[in-house]
Amino acid sequence: MNTKFSKLALAIGALVMAGGAMAADSGSGTMGISASIVDECSVGNTVALAFGNLAMLTAGAQSATASASTSGGTFDAICTNNTLNTPKLRFSSANTGTSDFRMVGTDTTSYIVYTLATAADAAIVYGTDAAFAGFTADGTVKSLTIKGSIAASEKGAKKVQAYSDIITIQSSYNL
Repeated sequence: MNTKFSKLALAIGALVMAGGAMAADSGSGTMGISASIVDECSVGNTVALAFGNLAMLTAGAQSATASASTSGGTFDAICTNNTLNTPKLRFSSANTGTSDFRMVGTDTTSYIVYTLATAADAAIVYGTDAAFAGFTADGTVKSLTIKGSIAASEKGAKKVQAYSDIITIQSSYNL
């Protein structure tokens, strides 16, 4: 009887072990993976507009008719590849809130108004979408040029001091 009991115990043990082994190796699962690329633009690598020393006098007098002072600068812009949307660029001045671009003197009360334009001489209007030839949403960096100009009349009777401004360039698909 002892042998029969041992064989029975061995058989039950084998069944328990086999059942445990089956449970450890049963089933499989799946996991989804996803990602999206969103409309995005970025501006960087700016090279400043530097007007330098402004000519103020002509023929022993203050010049009201001297030519305008001009300067140029560049910046890089890139937008994700999206043929459905055209990227937009807007420019604003740190020294004014709504309508023009201004350099403010170190005395913080004197200023010089200036204008901006694209390389193709299209005026850049403060706070308004500006179009740049060749700037498309194709996922590649574009080096864009802007021009600055100070009218001769803006230079007359200004105090001797340094004038400066910071331009913000906002890039987006959804401005």
